[in-house]
Amino acid sequence: MSIKTHISNITFLPLKGVGGSIREDKLYSVMYILGTAMAIAFTMIIAEVYYIKVANIAPEVNRSKTYYLNDYLTGGENYHSENFSYQDFTDLFQKLKTPECVIAETGWTINVNLQLGDNLHERNVSFRTVEPGYWRFFKFNFTEGAAFTQDDFDNKRPYAVITEEIRDQVFGKEGKAVGKIIKLNFKEYKVCGVVETPSALTEKCKADIWFPLSCYKELCGIDYESLSHYQLSFCVPDSKRDAFIQELKEVQARFNTVNKDRPIDDITTDLKSYYAEVLEHISYMLRTWKGDIYFYLLPAILILLLVPALNLSGMVASRMEHRLPEMGIRKAFGAKRRTLLGQVIMENLTLTLIGGAVGLCLAWAALYGWRDWVFDIFSYDYNNNNGAIPILKGEMLFGPVIFLIALLACTILNILAATLPAWFSLRKPIVESMMLRK
Repeated sequence: MSIKTHISNITFLPLKGVGGSIREDKLYSVMYILGTAMAIAFTMIIAEVYYIKVANIAPEVNRSKTYYLNDYLTGGENYHSENFSYQDFTDLFQKLKTPECVIAETGWTINVNLQLGDNLHERNVSFRTVEPGYWRFFKFNFTEGAAFTQDDFDNKRPYAVITEEIRDQVFGKEGKAVGKIIKLNFKEYKVCGVVETPSALTEKCKADIWFPLSCYKELCGIDYESLSHYQLSFCVPDSKRDAFIQELKEVQARFNTVNKDRPIDDITTDLKSYYAEVLEHISYMLRTWKGDIYFYLLPAILILLLVPALNLSGMVASRMEHRLPEMGIRKAFGAKRRTLLGQVIMENLTLTLIGGAVGLCLAWAALYGWRDWVFDIFSYDYNNNNGAIPILKGEMLFGPVIFLIALLACTILNILAATLPAWFSLRKPIVESMMLRK
C-alpha cells in the first residue's frame, strides 16, 4: 500500500464510530443520554398537553374549522351584550350555506343521579342536551345503535345516547343497551345509541349522556325555546372563511331589520375561533394578555433546553480535550476541520436522538401515569371533571406534530451542546492538539 493511499484511509476514517464511542466511554454516553432525555421529557410534556388541546382529536375533529358566537353587542348610545335565542338560531343561522355544519348549544353540562342496574345504587353523571346537528359536528364512534334523528327531536321523544362506561355500569359489560331504559331522577329514557367514552380532555363534548334539546323541559323544567342563552358553533373550512364573514354580515342586516330596538353593532366582533378561545384560557391561567403568552411559553421551553445544553456542552468540551491528540493526528494527515466537526456533531447527534427517544417515552409515561393531575396544572377548567381520570388515546400521544417538535428539540439541543465546544477545540493548532498530557 502506498503512503498516499494510507493517508487517504486515515483521513476519511470515522472518528471511532458511534457504537465504538458509546462503548468506549460508557459513563459519558449514559450521562449524555440521560441529560438529553430529561430535557426532552419536560419539553415534550408541555408540548403534548397543548397539542392535545388544539389538535383535531376525535370526537373534536373539527377544531381547526370551528368558530363560536356566544353573544353580540347592541348598538346605540349604551353598548351592552345580549345573547342569541333558539329562534335566532333557526331563523337566521341554521340555514347558512358556507358552514359545513351549524349547531346551537346551551354550553354547559348538568349533573344528575343515574339509577344503576340493581335499582339500589346511584351514581352522579353529567349530561348534555343537544340538537341533531351535534352528531355531524362531533364525530363519535357508535358501538351500538345510532344518534336520535330530527324526527325524534321534533316529536320530543325521550331518547338518550350513552357512553360505554354508563352501559357497562347499568347493563353489564356483556349486556346490550339499545332499546332499554335508563332512569335519571326516577324518570325513564330509552337508549338509542352507545358511543365510545370520550376523554375528559375533549372538553367541548365530554359527557356521560346526551338527550335531545327538545327534552330540556322534562329534564330541567324550562322549555328550550325560552332559554335566553345559546352558543352558536360553526364548522367553516379555511377556504370559505371570507365568504362566511360576508354571509354573517348579511345575517346581521336581516337581524337588524327585524330587531330595530336591539341592533347588532358588528357581528364579527364577537366571532372567535377555537384556537382564540384556547389562547384566552391559557392567558387567564398565566394571568397575562393573549399577545404575551408566547413570551411566557417560548422562553420556558428554551430554558428547559438551554440549561441542560450548557451542562452537556461542558461534558462535550471536557471530552474534546481528551481527544485533542486524536484530532491533531487526523489534521496532520490532511483531514479538514469541517470533516472532523461534522463527524463530532453526528456522533453527538446520535446520542442526542437516543436521549430524545428515551425522553419522549418518559414524557408519555409521565402523562399516562400522572394524567390525573398533569393536565390539571396546565388547564383552565379541567377541575370540572369531578376528579375523573382522563382517557388518553393513541392519537393524542402519537402525531406528526409531536414527532416534529421532538426532532426539532433534539436538533436544537445537539447544536447548542456539541457545535461550539467542538469548533473551539478543532481551531487549536496541530502541534498543541498533539501534545500528550500527563
